[in-house]
Amino acid sequence: MIEIQNAGWYTSLQDLGRFGHQSLGVPISGAMDLNAFNWANALLNNDPNAACLEMTLRGATLKFHQATHIAITGAMMPALLNFNPVQMYEPIQINKGDVLQFSSTKEGCRTYLALLGGLQTETVFGSKSQYKGLTRQHQINKKSLIPFHEIPFRPKSAKIKKQLINYGDLKLEAFEGPEYQLLNTTSKNILKKKKFSISQNNNRMGYQLNEKISQTLPQIWTAPTLPGVVQLTPDGTLIILMRDAQVTGGYPRILQLSDDALNLLAQKSTRDQIKFEITSLP
Repeated sequence: MIEIQNAGWYTSLQDLGRFGHQSLGVPISGAMDLNAFNWANALLNNDPNAACLEMTLRGATLKFHQATHIAITGAMMPALLNFNPVQMYEPIQINKGDVLQFSSTKEGCRTYLALLGGLQTETVFGSKSQYKGLTRQHQINKKSLIPFHEIPFRPKSAKIKKQLINYGDLKLEAFEGPEYQLLNTTSKNILKKKKFSISQNNNRMGYQLNEKISQTLPQIWTAPTLPGVVQLTPDGTLIILMRDAQVTGGYPRILQLSDDALNLLAQKSTRDQIKFEITSLP
């Protein structure tokens, strides 16, 4: 059992996501940075879909009531285990009664904490990912108790090297969306050359950008959307859909981020800059 002594700024339970229920209007959800999430589970030989804690900007304080092993990946968020610094991207032994305290991120936005065997919480539509209105809680609260199984750790013989990711990189790989060709040449050039900044309106559902495209496109019939879709609203605002986004939308879909770009964007926050690297699909 883990006792949440301090929940941090925004901490939630996430796995790979909730698939096969989009026809019911259920978002995919799942870890915002799937690259960091996958590394956390791989370091412990966990099932790839084992639920982790996703901490945003400022981390939680946790007390362990059972022995286990953990791994910390993603944004650089300094952590103290019983007041002693711990390393990221390697298995860490935890004893009964240990207290793990995270501070604020130094680089990036989201940090992942995996536990050996994963966290044993409610499953809704095949996923443990928390989502408001679907699961009993949409985030972790102070004084929560989260169960897990105490199992032996069997490390791999081969070492897993830390993947060096520059969270400060501005470039986001994107592909032309279904309505991209409706843009005029000026708008296309702006998308390709301009640096955009993330507005304060950013969360797990979507990131709104500050700079606008001064072109009005015709409205479209409500159409399927996915995380990573870049929508253009009637007033020229660009919205990038994230993991908790709606499954349909009526705004033109002018771009689609690659998986790597979506993971990188998940590590950015208010006022951070981005630049689209647009590629045409073959």
